Amino acid sequence: MAEPAEVRGALFQAIDRGLAVPGEIVRAMIYEPVERSYQLKREDIPDKLESFHLALQDLLGAGTKAMEELIAKNLYRRPGLNFAEHANWRMVDYVNYARGEKRDA
Repeated sequence: MAEPAEVRGALFQAIDRGLAVPGEIVRAMIYEPVERSYQLKREDIPDKLESFHLALQDLLGAGTKAMEELIAKNLYRRPGLNFAEHANWRMVDYVNYARGEKRDA
């Protein structure tokens, strides 16, 4: 299991890469309202995942699950982490598991 600080850094990169998949403009269109409307700065997202999840739900609706799985897959590409999809998990659950916190599958 990866160290929490390593997971935080990897998570930051995974979020950034995941949001970039639809393109730079879309990533900017997500980060800007997240900061403006939710007072959630980009660099604080790894520490405030639940707030980020809620912001994504408001911004993306049903697309939130796909975006969060993409972010989780990017996170789990790091050494020592193996991605396994769980139908009822949110990004927060994948990250908590990567940090070593237990979660029932």
